[in-house]
Parts: sequence; C-alpha cells; structure tokens
Amino acid sequence: MSGALSISFEGAARTVTGSRHRIRYGERQLLFDCGIYQGHRDEAERINRTFRFDPAEIDAVVLSHAHLDHAGNLPTLVARGYPGRIHATGATEDLCRAMLADSAFLMQRDVEHVNRHSPRREDRSPLYTPADVVRTLERFELHGYREPWELFPGVSVEFWDAGHILGAALTTIEFRDGTRTFRLGMSGDLGRANKPILRDPEVHPGVDALVLESTYGDRVHPSDAETEAALVDVLHRTLGRGGRVMVPSFAVGRAQELVATIHALMERGKVPAVPIFVDSPLARQATEVFKRHPECYDEQTQRMFVERHGAPFGFERVRYVASAEESRHLNDRRDPCIIIAASGMCEGGRILHHLAHGLGNPNNTVLFVGYQAEGTLGRKLRDGAPMVSVFGEPVRRRAEVVALDGFSAHADQTELVGWVARLDPAPQRIFLVHGELEAAGVLAEKLRERIGAEVHIPAKGERWELWT
Repeated sequence: MSGALSISFEGAARTVTGSRHRIRYGERQLLFDCGIYQGHRDEAERINRTFRFDPAEIDAVVLSHAHLDHAGNLPTLVARGYPGRIHATGATEDLCRAMLADSAFLMQRDVEHVNRHSPRREDRSPLYTPADVVRTLERFELHGYREPWELFPGVSVEFWDAGHILGAALTTIEFRDGTRTFRLGMSGDLGRANKPILRDPEVHPGVDALVLESTYGDRVHPSDAETEAALVDVLHRTLGRGGRVMVPSFAVGRAQELVATIHALMERGKVPAVPIFVDSPLARQATEVFKRHPECYDEQTQRMFVERHGAPFGFERVRYVASAEESRHLNDRRDPCIIIAASGMCEGGRILHHLAHGLGNPNNTVLFVGYQAEGTLGRKLRDGAPMVSVFGEPVRRRAEVVALDGFSAHADQTELVGWVARLDPAPQRIFLVHGELEAAGVLAEKLRERIGAEVHIPAKGERWELWT
C-alpha cells in the first residue's frame, strides 16, 4: 500500500469528551476511538448522532480503552453501516461488553423519562439499542500488549500498556511505503505511575508524530500523601457530623481504586469503619472483569490476588446495591455512610437520585475524584453553583463539595511532559487532543520548551497531512 497519510480530528478536539480520530492512508481509512460526547443534553444529542464521514467507508476501528468517551458511540457507528472489525485488548472487550450494554439500558430509561415529562411534540429515541450493542460486540478482534499485527498491507499496529484503566492501550501505528516508514503514536488516555492495582504506563519506541491527550495539561496533581491526607480529612469531617459522603465516580477504574484506598484506610484505623455502598450495577460487573484479568495488575496486586484468593481490592468490605429499590432505600438511612455511584460527571445514573435527596443537607459532602467536563452537572457543583437542576427540578446545594484531583487516572502536566521526553527518538510533531483549550495551550508551551517539537491544538474537523 502507498499514498498520502493524513489525520482528521473528528472529536475531543479542544474539548475533553467524544474522542474520535480518522486516519487516511491511500485508499484506506482507519478510525481511532469512537466516543460519546458528554455535556448539555441537546448539544450531546446532536453531536453523538452526527458523523462527519460515512461509517460505511471506514475500513477498521482501533480502540484505546473502554471508557464511554472513547468507546461509547461504537454501536451508533455499526448501526450506521460500519462493516469492519474493532481492534482492542481482551480486557477492553470484556469491559465494553458490560459498559455498552449498560449505556444502551440507561439511554432507553432516560429517553422514556424525558418523553414522559418533556413538552416536545416528537418523542426522542435512544442513540442506540441493546441489539446494536450485540452487533458491535461481535466485531471485536483481540490483541495483547507488545504483539504487533498487520492491519492492512503496509500498516502494522502495536498496543502498549497505558496504565489508565484495565486494558487501556497506548498505540503505535507504522506505515510502510517501499523503504520509507512513518510511525504515528496515539496516546488514548495516558495513566499515572505508582497507582493502585494497575502497572505503570509503558514508554513505547519513538514516533514521528504523536496524538497526545491534554486533560490535565495545565496543572500538577497533588502528591499521593497529600491526597490521602485530604481524603482522611473529608471522611472524618463528614462522618463526624453524621453525614454521608456521596461520590460521583466512573464505574470502571475509579470506583475500584477508591474502594481499595478507603478499605486500606479503614484497615489501618485512619478513618471510621462505616458502610461503603457501591450503587452501580455496572461497577459490580466491572469488578468481576477486574478479577478475570490479573495479567493487567502490578506486582503488588498480583501477590495480593494470589494471597487473598482473587479478592485483592478490599471488595469484601463493600456492599453492592443491585436493584433500583435498594438504591432508593439508601436515602432512608440515617447513619453515616459512603455511597459511590455513577456517573462520574453527574450526567445520568443513580448518583442523580442521591444528589436530589442529599444536596440540601449541610451534613453531607459531595466528593469529586475525577474530571468534570464543561457543561456537566458535576462541573456546576464543583464550580460552587448554589442552585442546580436535578431531573429538571431546582435543588439548592447546602452540602459541602470537595474535589480531589489526586485520584485522577490521567497523567498531569509533569507526567505528560516527562513521558514524551522519554520517547526515543522524540516526535517531530505533537497534536494535543482530549483537553479544553486553555489546558492544551499551557501544555503546548511546556512541550515546545522541553521537546522542541511542533505542537498543534487542532480544531474539530481539522485535517493534517502527515506524509505525502
């Protein structure tokens, strides 16, 4: 195969969600990630239903990991005519099996709720159905880390451990034309070193061009010791006044890490041993997936997995909430407790019910442990809004709101720059995506100073020629 090589930034350009990048090489087209955009309902509806290309003309999809902002719109792509395979790691496929089914269920439920209460003349329909999810999962083709495969003639792909969530992959794509080669790196989401459960991010061989996330490109996370101290403080403060700690958390990765951390603090007597409820059927399924993939653990967790017979994360302390009725009963409790529920940005899921009942109580705390994208309910609460809308009803916030960025699974500015600096040879061009414009702009300057590469912040729909 030969021809021009280009990349078009179809999503997560100057914003944090909806990752989608289209790579063209000669007559072939590759789509890297196909994520859901999360934000205002009407805006998200419009963006998620629209592709700037014909899905039937895409030859292959390569998936970095299972988070919905990277994988959540795959069923729409398939439903609109995408005919090919979806390449991912085995753990990513296992997580997608749970997450996409859950996403379709929640979409159907939310649409039914909106149609009952909306003054619109025309009913909404879900973005995709459970049947679309089944057809999507049939397309997966699985690959291990450091096991290169040929995607097309003259194009090979290799996955490397990203250390972000279970199964997440850094991806290198090599294009060959006679004696010429061009290597493209796609970070997906870059994880962090020395975090519980997963291995540290790998540093893959150097690339000519790099597409790099920039979510936390303008800040440095607090140290692990500072984060633990802050967590201990907020738990003591809230539980001591008889309140509940409500944690909007992504069901995959963040929930498991948070449970492991709080469990360890209770074991050491650092915080009161109160009930921990994980109010997310998806989180329970994801935990089972974690147990099936010990090959992704770091050495310490692998040892614990063997010693504790497959339960290394403190999950034996957790009470999983299965039914919606059980979830509602949590709001009748009067004792101090910790409730971890999806979604992480408060844009759906059971956390909304807990916020509707708990935001007005000054004894309670809403604890954010992940990024809150612009336009989301989570962002409004984090920014200090005194009044918010939950299920279309105004709710006055009297509860305390705390954000601990140290739990983020995304590399911060120092970690991003340090990781790029270890690539050998260094990339000549870097494209910053999956970050708001201000964060990407700050990171771009740091990378220019340290790496000496051309650094660009592409707008949505922008196309760049990589090789002619």
